[in-house]
Amino acid sequence: DRPTTVAEPPPLSEGGNGGNGGNGGGNGDQGGSVRGRAGYRGAALLRTIPAHVKVKSGEGGAPVKVVANYFRLNTPKDVLIYDYHVDFEPNVEARVMRKAMLFGAAKEAFGNVMVFDGMSNIKSTNLLPAVETEYFAKRRTDDADIKITVRRAGEIAWGAQEMMRMYNTQMRRNLQLLKWNLIGRHYFHPDIKHKIPEHRLEILQGVMTAINEHAGGVLMVCDTVHKVIRSDTCLETLQQILKRDRGSFQDNARKELAGSIVLTPHNNRTYRVDDIAFDKNPTHTFERKGAPISLKDYYKQQYNITIRDERQPLLVGLPSAREERSGQSGPILLIPEICNMTGLSETLKNDFNIRRQMTQKTQTDPTTRVKNLHQFMGTIAGNESIKQEMAQWGLSFDATPIEFNARRLDCEKILMQGETAQTGATFIQKSGDFSKEIRNKGMFAGIRVSDWTIIATARDRQTVDEFANTLNRVCRPLGVNLNRPTVVALDNDRTSTFVEACKAVPANTQIVCLVLPNNNKERYDAVKKIFCLDHPMASQVVVKKTVDNKQRLMSVCTKVGIQMACKLGAEAWALDIPPKDLMVVGFDVHRDSSQRGKALGGFVCSTNATLTKWYSRVSFHDNREELSGNLTTNFSNGLKRYYELNKKLPQRLVIYRDGVSEGELEYVFNYEVKQIEDAIKKIGDAAAAIKLSFIVVTKRINTRFMLKLGERQFDNPWPGTIIDTTVTRPERYDFYLISQSVRQGTVAPTMFNIIKDDTNWKPHHHQQLAYKLTHLYYNWIGTIRVPAPCQYAHKLAYLTGTSLHREPNPKLSDSLFYL
Repeated sequence: DRPTTVAEPPPLSEGGNGGNGGNGGGNGDQGGSVRGRAGYRGAALLRTIPAHVKVKSGEGGAPVKVVANYFRLNTPKDVLIYDYHVDFEPNVEARVMRKAMLFGAAKEAFGNVMVFDGMSNIKSTNLLPAVETEYFAKRRTDDADIKITVRRAGEIAWGAQEMMRMYNTQMRRNLQLLKWNLIGRHYFHPDIKHKIPEHRLEILQGVMTAINEHAGGVLMVCDTVHKVIRSDTCLETLQQILKRDRGSFQDNARKELAGSIVLTPHNNRTYRVDDIAFDKNPTHTFERKGAPISLKDYYKQQYNITIRDERQPLLVGLPSAREERSGQSGPILLIPEICNMTGLSETLKNDFNIRRQMTQKTQTDPTTRVKNLHQFMGTIAGNESIKQEMAQWGLSFDATPIEFNARRLDCEKILMQGETAQTGATFIQKSGDFSKEIRNKGMFAGIRVSDWTIIATARDRQTVDEFANTLNRVCRPLGVNLNRPTVVALDNDRTSTFVEACKAVPANTQIVCLVLPNNNKERYDAVKKIFCLDHPMASQVVVKKTVDNKQRLMSVCTKVGIQMACKLGAEAWALDIPPKDLMVVGFDVHRDSSQRGKALGGFVCSTNATLTKWYSRVSFHDNREELSGNLTTNFSNGLKRYYELNKKLPQRLVIYRDGVSEGELEYVFNYEVKQIEDAIKKIGDAAAAIKLSFIVVTKRINTRFMLKLGERQFDNPWPGTIIDTTVTRPERYDFYLISQSVRQGTVAPTMFNIIKDDTNWKPHHHQQLAYKLTHLYYNWIGTIRVPAPCQYAHKLAYLTGTSLHREPNPKLSDSLFYL
């Protein structure tokens, strides 16, 4: 007999199928990899831990008890898993069709105990009698006979790395059994939706899971995720753009929609918009079943959706990397009328009330987060279908999230003018900022500003005078001596008027402060281009509303004064940095908002012993090979500048590399590190003593830690908390650092992955340096989430990518002009 099955129609090559994969853990890549923000596993596991590292956990500090959003997965030890490879002939691209055909044809042969990844891999506890077995199915869309060949590939032990793929596939299946909806990469609860009707917003609540092997065994990270769905369609958004400016409609539409994520409600798929095809509309045709059909007719036949506007252009999406691996190629054409916008528009992002409502509905305090974790696992454990399927495999989850010891590093001392490591004020970590510790003290290294200018409109003159007087008053105790400024009063607030005034500023001016009437981006970009590109000098932009509030004016002027002084070379505060002859580097990447496909890298390195002086460069790139080459070039320039200022090379070099996705880690490990090493070797014998450490810094992770206070009481861990056991990776030299304090929600840790280390430092030396550097960002009087060089590199790349669109003038390289 020839078993047959009925499958869903294949995905439409132009607009019918898309999305970005499964839940956050991922589970279906051909290479056997498991992807997600919490982890990555491949068939060939990438080991980045340096060969000489034997001990990964640090020492010192105070022990604290934490709970993590991880559950232990219990697996059997004495059961064999059989691995099978599947081929479809002729090839079937659609996952849903592959699954339907295979399950209909072969599920009984596997005794209903099988996990199929949707592409080419089956795992089962049942052994088929033949090494190769053929099954047959009929494709419903064209009645084609499909031969399914199942070939035994081998046996896998439960502890094998490849089993991570199966565990994630089963967890994905569990969420399907709960009848949660797959939207984009994550599953969302069908009944939990938060509505903000006045702005036509709906916030969906879902879950992200990823199962990987960790130091504490096989663990599943579990985190709440949210997706903002807007009721307005992409067509309505395009109509609003057209109404605002008909002449620049196409350019403005591309700027606003390119890069955004849209949702097609008829199939719950998400797509990233790459472009807009203004030369196509819903009457555009494609081949289906050997005959042409228009998009309009396809949606009517397939989904009973009537397209009303035949003149609307089409959105162009590109297949994700996952879809390309599954065989999908070419652009995906979408009809704006049936696509909903996701996320917040720029207008809504700048609306304080919206941000407050979003925070209330999406941020969870530690106690509630732990309670939600218990409830979620209770739902999994209480579902009979899930229990039955997992029992067939001998799998089970612990009922409670994991609990273990972390360490809290000692408080740091903030050094101000004339202070040493013995006399500096101790920063109380839990307070979140050290404004109290530096109050009424001079900067570590102050500065005199004898020639500076304020540019503002004439109608704001009174505000400007009060601002200048207050600024002078608060800066004097800080060790920043301001002479009276030259005030340039403008007749109007047109961008061109500000531009002409900026061009007329004398070249010997130390810094220009612009008091702008509002947040108009065109005006801001125009003045920044003048002072960062063609007429290089330090500049400070202040919005009038910010300095109009008399109750907050002293506080605002303190922050503005610190920024202005640091842009001119002052050192606001310092810490005790024990390693001598040390240079630290920060590198981050950003897209150029004005050039599609173009990106840039911001490079920052320290040039003095206290890590309070910085050198910076920016380079544009089209691909990662250019990016790596630019990083090497900028690194060489940074070493040269360090030598010019110190008359010697650094002995230790620590590079903090930000902006690395999980998929890019292998390239960074195999190529970027080697290029940096080669650049050091090219210097010659003088650089032979340099000890290199290369650390990948990752912020976008779903791991969370909650400080345990009592049986059902939890709080955020204090800044300085280190986690380097249990949830770390066996193949990595990694640790988590909580370095900031938050007033709402659960604090997010940062992950550090040391992929190269010649320093011979112990783990706690790396951990302490990373924590110290989170104190040295001069735009915030407190600790931040990443080391200061990473944040400086981000600020530099962001300013260049969103406002300048060209490399800043090299004359500014020794200053923090981008603060």
